[in-house]
Amino acid sequence: VMVPVAIIAGSVTGVGQTYGVSVFNPSLLESLGITLTALSGVYMVSTLLASLFQPSIGSLMDRFGIKKTMIGVVILLGGACIFFAQVGSLVTLMIGFFLLRLLGQGGLSLLSGNIAAMWFREKLGTVTGIISSGYSVSMAVIPAFFLYLINLKGWRLAYTWLGFLVWLIMLPILLLIFKNKPEDVDQVLDGDGAESPETPGQQINTVYSFTPKEARQTPAYWIMMINSALWAMIVTAVFFNLLSIFESLGISPGVAAATYTTYAAASLVTQLVLGPAADRGSLQYMLLACMAFLAASVAVLTFSESPLLAHAYGVLIGISTGLISLVGGTLFARYYGQDSLGKLRGGVLTAQVAGSSLGPFITGVIYDLTGSFQISLWIFVAILVPAALV
Repeated sequence: VMVPVAIIAGSVTGVGQTYGVSVFNPSLLESLGITLTALSGVYMVSTLLASLFQPSIGSLMDRFGIKKTMIGVVILLGGACIFFAQVGSLVTLMIGFFLLRLLGQGGLSLLSGNIAAMWFREKLGTVTGIISSGYSVSMAVIPAFFLYLINLKGWRLAYTWLGFLVWLIMLPILLLIFKNKPEDVDQVLDGDGAESPETPGQQINTVYSFTPKEARQTPAYWIMMINSALWAMIVTAVFFNLLSIFESLGISPGVAAATYTTYAAASLVTQLVLGPAADRGSLQYMLLACMAFLAASVAVLTFSESPLLAHAYGVLIGISTGLISLVGGTLFARYYGQDSLGKLRGGVLTAQVAGSSLGPFITGVIYDLTGSFQISLWIFVAILVPAALV
């Protein structure tokens, strides 16, 4: 039951994710009469500010549980969508972006991403692959759905409807179905049919849980944080400018849009096929492969002057996305236990969200100065190589 709940919750985060928000960019530019530089700058600052609060959301999860924390986040996220539909200036746009990124890309992503780790240990990699594959499917569907709403009723009414949909979808699930952990319903991790603990609330096969301070003293924590931030920075930069990059290479918008489907399919297959490997495999090699495939995808993108190469880019970046979701979903629970999972992943999510805020801005500045996307793309490749090796 928790697996489809986690998939649905992860999909709902689309109202605050770049792939969802960016669909509204043309409408925002036209409605507010602002430049792309202003829009991307506001987006960067808002996302950067939103990243600072992720450890606090993680701490609330550790203290009160996922259920209570997620109910609060969902109520606020629905309200944030309705507020965003009313923005009329750069100031209100910044507040709207901040709320969507804080609660959608940040809070709800963090909480939904921790559901599997509370219910699975031995099967965590496999389950993470299944949940992440659902997220990949949503990435292929949600932008088209958002665009349909915009064309149907205009962008303001579209975001208002999205706010009500957030409440309509998530609140019944959280109030009637969701449970924090197996012990709450006298079950055990992995649902493997083992005998229930004699004492209610007792957890079978408990493992030592690191405190945040102890976890931060290990190299693995910082390696994962840095790689996650770089991955988010580069992927967001590419996605934010993808149509423009392909246009500069002579690729039609239709082919460019089709690469998203290729990307989602490659990510889906990677998550389902390699999910079991994340259960007992060496996560450091999966992370190395993730960064290597991302470097290869960006390198291929720089000379994708044919549809075949464009889709090759989509395959490579899709594999990288599948790998980062598997590593991110399993590493912290396996290495550090469950007790401080929210705060630990919240700290890494801060770096990840901050990275995603910088990527589009860096690419935009370099493009404004040089008139080329190639320079920033090759800089990204040069950064990724040592990141993979470390």
